[in-house]
Order: sequence, then C-alpha cells, then structure tokens
Amino acid sequence: MMNRSLSLLLLPLLASAFHSPARQASCQSSLGAIKESTFGMGCFWEPSEELLKVDGVVDTIAGYTGNPSATEAPTYDTVCFGRQWVEGVRVKYDDEKISYEQLLEAFFQAQKPKLGSRQYGSVIFAHDEEQQKIASEWKSQNANDQRDDGFLPDWTEIETQSKFFQAEGYHQRYWQKQRPRFALIIGLLAVATGALNNVVPDAYQQSVETFANGSVLAIGLFQLLERVLDAKVVEL
Repeated sequence: MMNRSLSLLLLPLLASAFHSPARQASCQSSLGAIKESTFGMGCFWEPSEELLKVDGVVDTIAGYTGNPSATEAPTYDTVCFGRQWVEGVRVKYDDEKISYEQLLEAFFQAQKPKLGSRQYGSVIFAHDEEQQKIASEWKSQNANDQRDDGFLPDWTEIETQSKFFQAEGYHQRYWQKQRPRFALIIGLLAVATGALNNVVPDAYQQSVETFANGSVLAIGLFQLLERVLDAKVVEL
C-alpha cells in the first residue's frame, strides 16, 4: 500500500521531468513577419535556451550545419569526431518585434564559443544577401566591442547558409528537460538515504528507500533509452 501511494505521489513529478517543453507558439505573431536566421554559438544547449528569452524570438532549433559538401545527415558522434560541422541554432523570429541587427547582438551575448573549434565556433550563417550585408556591417562597427569575458565580434566568422539538420530530439530543449530530472534524482536520493525516516513508519522505511533507489535507476535507464529512440536527424 505504501509503495502504491508513493507511486501515485511521484507520477506527476515523473511526468513533468520527462515531458518535452512545448515550443513557443508562433501563432501570436503575424506569419508574414516570421523570419529565420542561423548561428554557430558553441555547444547549442544553453544558447538555444537563452535566445528563447529574447522578446521577438519565436522558436529555436538545435542542429548541425556549416558543411556545404554534406550528402547525408550527420549524427552527434560524426559531428563530435569530425571537423566539418558546426553545432548550430536555427532561430525563428518576428521582425516586427526584433530586427536582425538586434538579433545579432542577442546572439553575440548568448553564445558560448570555443576559439579554434569548428564544432563550437562562433559563426553567423547568412540566409541571403541582406543578412550578409547587415552581418558584415555589424561586425565591422562592433569589431572592438569586447564582451565581459574578452570575446570580440571580430572573432566571429560570417558564412553563407548551408544545409541545416535538426539534431536528435534529446538535444532539443535540453536543459529545460534536464533540470526537473536532476531535481527529481536529488530528491529521490535524499529519500533513499533516509530523509523521510522521521515521517515514514518504521515498517515502511525500507520499502520507501527501495522504491526511491529503483526510481533513480529507472530515470537513468530512460536517459539511455531516449538517446536510442529519439536519435533521428532531419534536414530542415
């Protein structure tokens, strides 16, 4: 009975931990105003989340780009062990709320690039001649505007847009999914080490701790299974 009660109590928490956060609805913006841009920003997990906080940004997609000669979709492993691909972020934005120039500034502040790395490079992928012109002017005008960490706009490359492949599903909204999972694991480990012993009757303490340990193991197995079942890479 105690295990069943605990299961019912934890089900909502488990559901929220494994639920993929919905993308921001673009229906709030005029369809004609939605434009796209693509950036290399270092590891795409955090920057793709940070750009979603910018007013006017409708959606972000983590993916792989920067390899014009590609004839097939890459995988995370081929990106990590090769030197042709860039971890990119495809950004959909409402240009009635934010201009491309303003988006470039948001990109510059949100990126986490690594100098000398192709995969984690700082790259502006221009979708058309207008973006190319604006990006070149932005880079020239701000060449010496150093960030707090010392990174300069002059270190950002500008390239023509190439094929963009949406990365595996487990990379999308990565930290939005992982934070509740980590919080749940910490809570379950606390339960497993006796954090509830003062409120759980002695007869049920071992069952509660066993259930908590089993739940932690289940989360770990789910993480591994997710990488297998949600590994599709598609060209956008």
